[in-house]
Order: sequence, then structure tokens, then C-alpha cells
Amino acid sequence: MPTGPQLPPRLPPGEAVTVRALRAADFAEVARVAYATGFFGAPATRSFPDRGLFGDLWVRPYFVGAPFGFAAERGGELLGYVVGTPDWGTYRRAFARTLPGILARALRGGYPALPGSLPYLLRLVRYTGLHAPEAQYPAHLHLNLLPESRGLGLGGALLDAYLGALRARGVPGLQLSTTRENRSAVALYERRGLTVWSARESALWQPWLGRPAIHLVMTRRLGGPPE
Repeated sequence: MPTGPQLPPRLPPGEAVTVRALRAADFAEVARVAYATGFFGAPATRSFPDRGLFGDLWVRPYFVGAPFGFAAERGGELLGYVVGTPDWGTYRRAFARTLPGILARALRGGYPALPGSLPYLLRLVRYTGLHAPEAQYPAHLHLNLLPESRGLGLGGALLDAYLGALRARGVPGLQLSTTRENRSAVALYERRGLTVWSARESALWQPWLGRPAIHLVMTRRLGGPPE
């Protein structure tokens, strides 16, 4: 994939931040950032105490084969990332390839905090999310930044790089899932031309959040003006 765009000049002085294509060796760092931001931008510990299982379920499938995404990095430290897939079929096949290893590790006791993570997994099955039509929006993404790296323009730089890579592949559109709780992320997506395709109340996170959240599916068509 091509290197991402130059970062905006409003970054603080000091060691340069670069946006580069993700590499297979980035898995552990991406999993670290994902877990540190997995509960509405805060650590996922509250709702999902097993860090290893979290990474294997929600990060590892994107690293089956060459990962499709970008990293924001400064001084060798990964500050944030965007990762996804140009089409859902590729993701589903990758996820299916990871399941036997996850089950084997679970049977060996490799996920010591698995019992504490089961309530979330069971609720996830019960409160499944919607998806926009795959034929129109075959790509999806996840974008996360460490708290200390927010407000510096990194999210926009990562998203611009990802959109450019999708256009280069001729992908017709993308979708993503988020919630109204992630206000800054929703604002970023709207500035980049994404619109709300679906909004509905979900009780998935209620035991930990203390209230239902509004689950959003946001979409954008590529190759033309924003919707």
C-alpha cells in the first residue's frame, strides 16, 4: 500500500510522527492499542478482562495475510492505527482461519480471564449489530488512537490514507460501526463524508456503561462526491 499523507503542521514539535502501511510485525502493538481503547476510547478491562482473547478475536483476523491499514508512529511507538478489509468475504475467511487456534488455546487454558469475558461475549451474540449492504459498501474499518495522541490530527491522516488505498483498489464504498458515545470519532467520520446509515439503541454495553448506547452504522460511497 502507498505511504499515507503528510501530517498536518499543528502537531507539537519534537520527533516526527509518520503514517505508514501496517506490517505483519505490528500485530502485538495494534492489539495493545485496541485493548487500551476498546471501551468507548478507554481500556476494555471493565467489560472484557482477557487481553489475549480480545486481541485474538478482534485484531488477529486482520493480520491473516498482509494487513490492510496504516499506523501512526513516533520514535518507534505506535500511537494509533486504522485497519480493515476491502471486502467482507476476505474478513470472514480470515476470521474462520483464526477460530481453530483460539479454541485450541482456550482448551489449554491460554485465556486465564476467559470466564470474566463470557458475559460480554454472550451479550454480543444476543445483541447483534446491523451492517449496510455489502454490495454497495464492501469495505470496513476500525480506527483507534491512544488517549495522549488524540486531537493532533492523526485520526484524519490515518483515515485519509485508508480512503486513498480503497480508491486505488476501486472499492465502491465502505462502512463502519461505532456509537454516539464516541463523539470525536463520529465528528471525524462526518468530516470525511460518512453519513449515518442506521442508528438504533443497543443494550449490549448496558451492564458496564450503565445505560443503553446508540449504535451507528456509517457509510460512504467512494469514487464520487460524499453522500
